[in-house]
Amino acid sequence: MPQDQLVAAGTILRRTTGAGDRWLLLRAAKHGEWGFPKGHQDPGEGTVDTALRECVEETGIALLAIEGAPLELHYRLPDGRAKTVVYYPALTASSAITLSDEHDDCGWMDADGVLRALPHANLRTLFAAYLRDLRR
Repeated sequence: MPQDQLVAAGTILRRTTGAGDRWLLLRAAKHGEWGFPKGHQDPGEGTVDTALRECVEETGIALLAIEGAPLELHYRLPDGRAKTVVYYPALTASSAITLSDEHDDCGWMDADGVLRALPHANLRTLFAAYLRDLRR
């Protein structure tokens, strides 16, 4: 990837409950937006390693299984730099969350709740595509 290309990775973390599937969203303390656990890639790190590291750092959840092909978002930041975010669908049995200082709230939400909470259209579109693939 080009030098000015920013790369981040994260998980679309799902757990099965008696009431159906739930997905974990975190609310960023800095800007108050909800999103999936994710963060920037460290030098020399692969995107799977980034996603797993960020999940542990932001949620305390280390026990998970990657359950599907990665989903990617590509967009430009306000300063013009290109950014790629790679999300790995993942499954966990863990429900307890230990939030990092970067976040001030979290919630295990049903699919409709996730779609209502996500602030960006491209992320809602990505999640909707993930749901279609999950239900096949």
